[in-house]
Amino acid sequence: MKKLLALVLILLFVLWAWFGWQWYKNNMLCCDESTPLETKETASPAKEVVKYGPLVFNWNSEKPLTNDLWINKRREILSANTDGKILSIIGPYYKDEINKTSFENLGLARADAIRKMLSDSIDMKRMEINSKLIRDSEEAKIEPFGGTVLEWKIRNENIQEVENKTLFYFPYNSTQKIENKNINNYLKNVAEALKDTDKKVILIGHTDNKGNPGYNMRLGLERAKAIKNILVDLGVPQNRISVGTEGENNPIASNDTEEGMTKNRRVELEIE
Repeated sequence: MKKLLALVLILLFVLWAWFGWQWYKNNMLCCDESTPLETKETASPAKEVVKYGPLVFNWNSEKPLTNDLWINKRREILSANTDGKILSIIGPYYKDEINKTSFENLGLARADAIRKMLSDSIDMKRMEINSKLIRDSEEAKIEPFGGTVLEWKIRNENIQEVENKTLFYFPYNSTQKIENKNINNYLKNVAEALKDTDKKVILIGHTDNKGNPGYNMRLGLERAKAIKNILVDLGVPQNRISVGTEGENNPIASNDTEEGMTKNRRVELEIE
């Protein structure tokens, strides 16, 4: 009986040892401790980065290139479309570019291409084009470049925004501005924009060529003062407004027509 019990105990020990070795081999000796198990990571697709602005050009090309940003930019332009305004489009160009278009320079050709892009939503007659020479850049020869300026400007019979100036028109032989709600609102906006700044206003009066040149010099000055008085009433300090006159010496249109003389009877406002 004792021999049988001893045999059973030996058999149980052998089985226990064998199962123990199998567990140790499978769980502890499967891999080198210094080499971590390789894990595979699924690379997430890289998001596309918009590198350029909504509207760019390639060197020597007048064709505009757009991306996803153009949708919002176009919407922004159209939302500012109101009566009495025109869209000014200024196209960039470099002096070393080769111009194969019929335009004077590639800046005008680029501005015209943009005008055509917008013509399905804005009347061509309400868009004007111009160009601007950009400082030389080697990068522009290999990378798309921007620089286009799109800006709504006021254009009506009473007031015009031209480049960095605003023109107010006067009746013949008058020092009083044309009474117009749009003009008054515009001057209110000027006064508001000058608050909390140290910017100054320059006002220069002009006339047509009717009458005595000396009289026209005085008339031009009185017209500039008339605009100054309105701005002062709106809260602009007098010491931040300078007035001057050029009389009939600097016409912007021919004095041979009534339309031209109307354009010359003006005050030019500039902020600097």
